[in-house]
Amino acid sequence: MTRCVRTVFFSFLLILCSIPAFSQRLGFSGYGDMAIDFPVGFQLMESSNDGSSYELKSTVLPVTCIIKIYPTSRYASPKDALDSSLKALKAENETEEFEWRNQTSAISSFNTTLNRQRIMGYGLSASLPEGKGTVVMLAWAGVNQFQLSETYILSFLDSLIIDEGCYFETGPITRYLFPKTENRVDVNLEIDGKKIATSLAENDREAADYLIAREYDILKLYMTNANWKKAWQRYYRMIFKDSYNRLWRVAFDVYNELAPSAADETDLAQKILSWTQEFKYERESSTSDFTSLPAVLLGEGNDCDSRSMLIAIFLTSWNQDAIMLVSAELSHAMPAFTSDHPGHSFTYDGKKYLMGETTAKGQTWGKIDATQDDQRKWLEVMFP
Repeated sequence: MTRCVRTVFFSFLLILCSIPAFSQRLGFSGYGDMAIDFPVGFQLMESSNDGSSYELKSTVLPVTCIIKIYPTSRYASPKDALDSSLKALKAENETEEFEWRNQTSAISSFNTTLNRQRIMGYGLSASLPEGKGTVVMLAWAGVNQFQLSETYILSFLDSLIIDEGCYFETGPITRYLFPKTENRVDVNLEIDGKKIATSLAENDREAADYLIAREYDILKLYMTNANWKKAWQRYYRMIFKDSYNRLWRVAFDVYNELAPSAADETDLAQKILSWTQEFKYERESSTSDFTSLPAVLLGEGNDCDSRSMLIAIFLTSWNQDAIMLVSAELSHAMPAFTSDHPGHSFTYDGKKYLMGETTAKGQTWGKIDATQDDQRKWLEVMFP
């Protein structure tokens, strides 16, 4: 497989650690922090008695997925595990190794005949921490449906989580396509009267743009689906974890400059809110209508959801409890975080999140338009 890829469970023995706010993020009992935040609408077709093998089918596209967890001692490497799995399907495949989560993982494109149907797909394999096993994921569609299903398959594989750090890390597919690089791009910011010099990786903007475009293609599949809210939440979660990883150095540098002069956490958050209120408001020209956060930091125009995501990432990286609120009815988005300061707030899971308006200059946390002060109009997007 070459980098031309750019172009191109819910039953008895499956014990799922499901968190209500993450209704599609599912964990696997006995395998540490392994989880999958897969696209909405998969159904479990089969599972093994020992809880190590699953077959799922999507109700949205003609895609079948296999998840298999092998004992660590079974194979010498994730590549060996992936190649062996594809050999069992008598598949023609090309497998490459790549670095993800500070270890060597494997990815493959393949095709074969299954149940008299010619299929095409992708496979992924990675080692679980602490010797808990080697996971292999395969996803495919019929040859005639592959072009329609390719981004969906890649999104499924990219949602693999093998440890807690993955909730703040670029997914394996995106990392394969855009490897880590030491080359940096300078970023110069001015916040609260302070000039802050920081940087991004050279390929951060291109990688972030790719992920947003791919995930928006997935989101569009649910526009008339009853699960559109869950799909919308997942869309932003996928962007969050990819962007968090890309912005960690920026967030660190900004904190070091601003925190010493901040009266408290809310004052620190206000400095960021006021900064984003000065951004040039401009709807993204691409179909996704979401400006990637590296592009925002490089001075591109942006709107409310990009600003809200940026603030949520900064506050989360500073150990503040931040979320994002989106409203289809209001065509708007806001950041929110827990604070004991007075003002308009959104209540979720017993916590009050102070809301912030990013598109009106001079507004402080807790001050929003009266027409927006109806919790029923907002959908929460929770982050780790």
